[in-house]
Amino acid sequence: MTLTDEQILDSAYAIFLEMAGENLNEQQIALFNAQFAEHGSLQLMDTAENWDEEIGVLIDPEAFAEVWIGLEDANGALTHVFAKVLVSTNPDAPDFHIVW
Repeated sequence: MTLTDEQILDSAYAIFLEMAGENLNEQQIALFNAQFAEHGSLQLMDTAENWDEEIGVLIDPEAFAEVWIGLEDANGALTHVFAKVLVSTNPDAPDFHIVW
């Protein structure tokens, strides 16, 4: 059994919100708070192959999903990425990693 796309997005967003205060500076938090309701974006991406370089551990890209959390412009293009969240797709083996 694996998480649905909606569950993956919800999980990544919850993790982001829990950890943002410790990892984003005051300007980034202010920008997020001011614009996320109107321009916020949670995008499920193809899992990058270089996560081992980012986190120092090899991961199985089939066992994880990558979510980018940021702001988008009027055309739907991401203009600012606050975090890239790697979330386990297995509900029995929760795990995550974040690049801020």
